[in-house]
Amino acid sequence: MNKKTFLGFGGVIIAIIAGAVLFQKSTKQPDTAGDSTGLVVGGNAIYVAEQLPSQIVSVALALLANPGFVVVHEDRAGAPGRILGQSAMLGAGETKNLSIALSRSTTDGETLYAMLHFDDGDGVFDAAKDKPVLDSVSGEPVMTIITISQDASEPGVINP
Repeated sequence: MNKKTFLGFGGVIIAIIAGAVLFQKSTKQPDTAGDSTGLVVGGNAIYVAEQLPSQIVSVALALLANPGFVVVHEDRAGAPGRILGQSAMLGAGETKNLSIALSRSTTDGETLYAMLHFDDGDGVFDAAKDKPVLDSVSGEPVMTIITISQDASEPGVINP
């Protein structure tokens, strides 16, 4: 094999390796910590579909890195306000299709917030002790906005 052929063959191998590295990087899952959806943040996630007016909120998915709760807040000037209801304590990991009873019925056009809170270790929700789960990038609570609409389809469910 002459020197030109060897160098040409080596260049092809380098190009193939570089292409494989670029392909692998492009298929990697994106970091969603900065997304406006707020879905996956450091092992914590929440998804709630648009809801019909009701006295129950259906949470399609809650993912907690540590045991905790899903807490539903009413809207107060564009931010989470008074607590309307919370889940029982959830273990670390994924919980699907969770129903949370509220202290009152919701109304068409209303906005609510579903927020993740970590348990302080006693297994009982206490708003003063069980602090919101914070996004490691922004420092903001991990939550999602819930839109209440008479036109909503049935709340989203996730198949097991």
